Amino acid sequence: MNKEEIKSAIRELITDIAEDMDIDESSITDEASFIEDMGLDSMALLEVLATMEKKFGVSIPESEFPNITSINKCVATVEKYLAQKS
Repeated sequence: MNKEEIKSAIRELITDIAEDMDIDESSITDEASFIEDMGLDSMALLEVLATMEKKFGVSIPESEFPNITSINKCVATVEKYLAQKS
């Protein structure tokens, strides 16, 4: 899976959550902060992380969670753990 495929899957996930939480989709950009810019709460972030782990077949340590603050950082984290897996 390449970087653009990973980014597309994560963006789709964030968009689905944003719809459920009534968040303006225009706030969803690659660099936007999940909390400050998009208004996601901690439960939504946990859903994002759990879904990412399942979708990409990786295990992300909880120590990484505070660093995963945007779509681009999600992509970098998934790439890192996919590379370790192979």
